[in-house]
Amino acid sequence: MPVVFLKAILGTIFLFIIVSQNYILKQWQPSQEQQLLSENSHVDRLELKKVYRLDPDTNNILYLDMSQHNEQYVMASTNYTVKSVPGITFKPKKINRHAKLLRLFNEPVDLEPSFYMMPNVKDHNTILTLSMMSFDAYIEVGSNGQWYDLDSEWGINSTFGWEDKGLRGHVFGNADNSLLIIGFKGTSGSIFNTEPTGEQDKFNDNMLFSCCCAKVDRTWKGICECSDKTYSCDSQCLEKKLVSSELYYDYANRIYMSVNDKYPNATIWLTGHSLGGAIASLVGQTFGVPTVTFESPGDRLASRRLHMPQPPGASDLPIWHFGHTADPLFIGVCTGPMSGCYYAGYAMESRCHAGKVCIWDTVKDHGWRVNLATHRIGDVIENIIKKPSEFPLPSCEIQQDCDDCGLWVYNDPRD
Repeated sequence: MPVVFLKAILGTIFLFIIVSQNYILKQWQPSQEQQLLSENSHVDRLELKKVYRLDPDTNNILYLDMSQHNEQYVMASTNYTVKSVPGITFKPKKINRHAKLLRLFNEPVDLEPSFYMMPNVKDHNTILTLSMMSFDAYIEVGSNGQWYDLDSEWGINSTFGWEDKGLRGHVFGNADNSLLIIGFKGTSGSIFNTEPTGEQDKFNDNMLFSCCCAKVDRTWKGICECSDKTYSCDSQCLEKKLVSSELYYDYANRIYMSVNDKYPNATIWLTGHSLGGAIASLVGQTFGVPTVTFESPGDRLASRRLHMPQPPGASDLPIWHFGHTADPLFIGVCTGPMSGCYYAGYAMESRCHAGKVCIWDTVKDHGWRVNLATHRIGDVIENIIKKPSEFPLPSCEIQQDCDDCGLWVYNDPRD
């Protein structure tokens, strides 16, 4: 068959697929059973309804019904809203509900396209609101810590994990719970922290974002015995370590499934900063849930090692990573003996992100210096997101020509 004729046929097929998809999107209307939001929907006032707590010793999710208590926490008024746009995500037809098994799929997962309302990542107020939710995930409800006030239409639907260890965060929802946003806590305080969850945070960071169990060089002990020499790693050993380890990813999956079971017709989004953002992204990839993160370390390495289900193309992942070029954690350069990460015992070696990246080039366009202090979500909100005239929302694109751990050789005795 002539090459020109073959190209013409393929071009016609491609055009038909694009036109068909656009037609379906235009014709689609959400059913009454799907309490989906319109693009310009107004989000109602929320209040704290349940408090979730994840018991890391028993792996049980506990909750407190706030309707039986007099004290409620509702955030003050400022006037922020979120907007949504219709889109298509790919959700697994069936998935093992055992949290520990979600991290390692033994066989390919069947994905099916599903219409879903997505966060409008081109809307400034939407990104600002999600960033504030990511900030507030660090703060215990009712504590004396600083809170970012959301508008009178947002409050806390539930919180979970307020213990001395384990996953922490909040579930936000509107009045009829048709939209729920789960915000996961990132690495506690600064990278030099003494927060209660600091050691668990460090283990998760090093397990998910290092090339081989945080075995950076000969002076590092590492958190597994999978590397017998410099830049050499046993892939099978590393995989077994991932399966046997206690990861926030497992807990976050259980939180998502609990919320989804409680509100099966709701639109659910995920958000988080730093480690919380990466965990949100991994859960989003597992269930095909829209996710917006802030200053997340590269999650593509962890995604591949955890065998995340893959939609037809990278552009089909409803994952958006917002960050800037002066943050060494986000761009993957917080490495080496002179870095703050190295000094604090964090092996943050990954740099590639799954989904799309939305990058403010603060170094080139604004003369910022690469500095670990710029990683903090409070600084990102105050110095970037709250200054839209100086820092307009960046375009979101798939990260091209990005490789992790290029110096490493991975050996698999099963080969």
